[in-house]
Amino acid sequence: MLNLCCGGQSVTERPSGNASRREAALPPPLDPGRATWLSRVGIVRRVALLLFVLVLVPMGATLSVLESGTFIDPVNMLVAGLAVALGLLAPVSRIGAHFLVLRDLRLLNEFCSQIQQGRYGARFPVGLEGDDEHEMLRLKRNMNWMAHHIETQTKKLHERLDESDLRKRFYEEMSYRDPLTGLHNRRYFDRFLPGALRDPARREGIFLALIDCDGFKRVNDTRGHQVGDEVLAILGRVIAESVREGVDVGFRFGGDEFGVVFRTVDPAACLRACERIRTRFAHGNADGCTVSIGLCAWSPALGHDASDLVRTCDTCLYRAKDLGGNQVVSNRGACDASRPVSSAPV
Repeated sequence: MLNLCCGGQSVTERPSGNASRREAALPPPLDPGRATWLSRVGIVRRVALLLFVLVLVPMGATLSVLESGTFIDPVNMLVAGLAVALGLLAPVSRIGAHFLVLRDLRLLNEFCSQIQQGRYGARFPVGLEGDDEHEMLRLKRNMNWMAHHIETQTKKLHERLDESDLRKRFYEEMSYRDPLTGLHNRRYFDRFLPGALRDPARREGIFLALIDCDGFKRVNDTRGHQVGDEVLAILGRVIAESVREGVDVGFRFGGDEFGVVFRTVDPAACLRACERIRTRFAHGNADGCTVSIGLCAWSPALGHDASDLVRTCDTCLYRAKDLGGNQVVSNRGACDASRPVSSAPV
């Protein structure tokens, strides 16, 4: 099993149930046990046995009758022989054809049908290989090797396809991740939020928080890009640790702009999560950077267009920046480290 990691999350191969259900619907494979005595008898020997039964046995019976002294009219004997021959022609023909070749052809047809249905484990019961095998037995043995080769190559192909699919999902996940912070990127945000707002079962309880790092330009310009990247990495880690994993989704849009999509029906819980991000980041970096956060809840008045929700949330973020930063402003009010949330609209 192939297991790849991306952004702290693993992408693991999951076995599909379609193959197992398909195999369950197929007939059982041919029994690869010991070969029967008939399969070891070649067609030439079968013809000889058939001729012995059809020619020599009746001739021997006729000579026995003649030697016994029993008088039989030759004409009557010929008529009786023809009548018996005509009566036995059809069943003897069927038995002879089955004995000579039809039985092997039926087995070959069943074998090919199972290969066609994907039952590559089908095998003929040919037993151990001998030096004087007839052509039909060699054909069956060669078809067993052919089925074995197809089965081996098919397994390798399926393994490579599964690995390719897993790598595809891995690189797709990487394309949705920000390499610096491990959060989702703008590309995933543009896909995730519109999809959530279009789904009636998911859009209820959608809150969007936009986060901007206060003082980041000063740190980036005076202390260098490496220190600036460290500040952004700290903020990304704080966001990931302050929200619910698997429920809320954190993003980095680019530069010092971040965001979180909360999925809850409790506005107070979103405000508490934003406050955790604000306070933890303020105490978690040694460069004096803080964050301004704009929080907005989706409502039917905003419609299903994600840009309307982003625009409203941007207004809250600009309001937080205008108030001096280091605070959370929602579309219900604003709060900072020393002031409770106001119920006044922005």
